[in-house]
Amino acid sequence: MSSKTNTIGLREIAAAVGMFALGFVVIAGVVHAGIRDPFHLHADFRSEKLLLLDRWSGKAFAASFGSSRVHEGFDPRRFDQTMAGGLDETKSVNLAIAGGSQTEQRLTALEFLKHLQAPPDDGTSGPKACMVLLELSAGANFGTAFLVHPRTINIYDWDTTRFLMRLTSPQMSRSQRVGRIGFALLAMGMHSINLGMLSSMIFPAPMDTLRMGYETREDRRGLLILEDSRSDQQRLQKIIASSPKQPEIVQAMILPGNRELVDELEAASPVRNLEVVYAVFPNLSDLSVQTEYPDSIATAHGLAPILNLARPDLYPQFYQTTMWFDEMHLSEQGAGLVTKQLAENLKTWNAAHGEPGRCER
Repeated sequence: MSSKTNTIGLREIAAAVGMFALGFVVIAGVVHAGIRDPFHLHADFRSEKLLLLDRWSGKAFAASFGSSRVHEGFDPRRFDQTMAGGLDETKSVNLAIAGGSQTEQRLTALEFLKHLQAPPDDGTSGPKACMVLLELSAGANFGTAFLVHPRTINIYDWDTTRFLMRLTSPQMSRSQRVGRIGFALLAMGMHSINLGMLSSMIFPAPMDTLRMGYETREDRRGLLILEDSRSDQQRLQKIIASSPKQPEIVQAMILPGNRELVDELEAASPVRNLEVVYAVFPNLSDLSVQTEYPDSIATAHGLAPILNLARPDLYPQFYQTTMWFDEMHLSEQGAGLVTKQLAENLKTWNAAHGEPGRCER
C-alpha cells in the first residue's frame, strides 16, 4: 500500500513541477513579447553611446566600434582631418564602449546602420564615404564580471549566441571553447527568462551625464579621455624598459564569424558602397607578444581591409610613455597619433585596392 502511495506522490510532484515549468515558460514568453527591443533597455556605458548615436543620426557617416581600446583610442576629429579632401572624406563618431565585446559591437554597428543616411550630394566639398570600423581583437564575449549584467543579458538572444559560436574554432583549446560557448548559453538562458528586463522598463536608470560630458566636449564625439598621473607614467616607463628586445611573433586566428559579420553589415546597409574595415589597436603587451594578421578578409562583397596598428616594429612611435594612459589605453596624444596612422593606412589600402565609391542611396 505504501509503495503505491509513494508512486502516486511522485507522479503528483512530477506533474506539479511540469505544470510550474510550463507556466513559467509561457509567462516568460508573454513578457518577452512585450519587451520588443531589449537592446535599448538601460545598460550602463552602452545606453550613453546609443544616446550619442541618436544625436549624430543623419550627421555622421562613419563610426568606430569595439572595446575600451577603441573607446579611448579612436579620435574622430583626427580621422576626419586626415581623410579630408578625397573620395574617403567622411564625418565620424566613436561608438566603441568600455568593456565591449564582439557580440556588442555587432549589434551596435547594426544599430548605426539603421540610422545611416548617405551624405548630401550637392556638388560641394564634404563627406562622401560611409564606413564601419570594427575592432578585430576585441574579446568575443564580455568579461565574466559582466555575465549577470544588463549589457550581456539584454542582447544574448539566439542570433547573438549563434554569432558567438561562429567565433569559436576547433583549433582553440577545449577549455577556451567550453568557456566561450558556455558563457553565451548561460547569458541566453537569462535573456530568455527576461532577467531584470521588466524592472528596467518600469524603472529606467538615469544616464551618466558626467561620462557623456567627458565624451562630447571639445567635439570628441565619443572619444573618452582620462587624466593621467605621474605614478602611472613611472609605471609605464618600467613596463616599456623591461620589455624584451624582440617580441614573440604569433599568427592571428581569423574566424568564420569575422567574415560573416562583414557580409551581415553589408546586407543590412541602407546605402551603397559601405566600407567595412577591421582594425587592431595597439597595446603595450605588443612589446612582448606581437600578433600578425593578414591584410584583408575575403567576404561575399570582396576584400575587407585589416589595419593592424599593433606593430612595434612598424610604429615604434606608438610605444612611448606619453602615448599611454595605462598599459592598455592610449592618452589623448596617443589616440590622435594612432588615429592619424589608421586613416593614412586606410587611404593607402583603398588606393591600392580601389576606392569603395561614393556613399549613396
